[in-house]
Amino acid sequence: MKIIAHRGNKRYAPENTMAAFYSAMHYDIEGIEFDLHLTKDYVPVIIHDPTIDRTTDGRGPVSSFTMNELKQFDAGRSFDESFIGEKIPSFREFLIWAQDYSFTLHLELKQQKSNSDYFLKEVVKELEAFDMIKRTVISSFQHNYLPKVKALNPMLETALLTKTPIFKAVKYAEKVSADGIHIRYNLQNSRFFRRWSKKGAAVRAYHVQKPAQLILCEKLGVEAVITNDPRRMSEFLKQK
Repeated sequence: MKIIAHRGNKRYAPENTMAAFYSAMHYDIEGIEFDLHLTKDYVPVIIHDPTIDRTTDGRGPVSSFTMNELKQFDAGRSFDESFIGEKIPSFREFLIWAQDYSFTLHLELKQQKSNSDYFLKEVVKELEAFDMIKRTVISSFQHNYLPKVKALNPMLETALLTKTPIFKAVKYAEKVSADGIHIRYNLQNSRFFRRWSKKGAAVRAYHVQKPAQLILCEKLGVEAVITNDPRRMSEFLKQK
């Protein structure tokens, strides 16, 4: 069973910051999941929400700031004072750091109200520039983004994101150029995991927080779990 660190080591460090990514590398993980938005000056940056309100000491939409302006805000203080000074990282900053490791990049493309085609092109261009195509899985709740990503580089692995099961999910995944299905973990959703896996879809479950949930996912053919607590999950697997 593969462990993917959700927004880095989210339980112990401010999500989607370099501190969270550094921390996640202490554990036996397969990959790191993170989110991308586009700034006012068209730079892909790592942040989950469309605004900076929840995770920084600033306020406003990500798209209303340039990259340099975003760097003025603190992304660590609200989590814990020991993280004062953490900033919103740019995608390129992350890629420069990631070159020294071998983990998989599980990259979620967030919905953009404008410039979405440019956003997709910039993300793929950066991955190509840093030779990260074969190390990346691109996912999104915006399923229309996935065929566009495939058109930009057919070698990229893609996955549709969903909170609930989709009717004829594997056929739908093929229709939207998705190689895999990323779905929120719960008992109701788990009834579909084995079926999708047997049909060849790479199934990864997110919001897996307890060892018992991980065990069930493993039994049902889930390829990987995306968790807020990679330390707990990786330590559990070592003890099995």
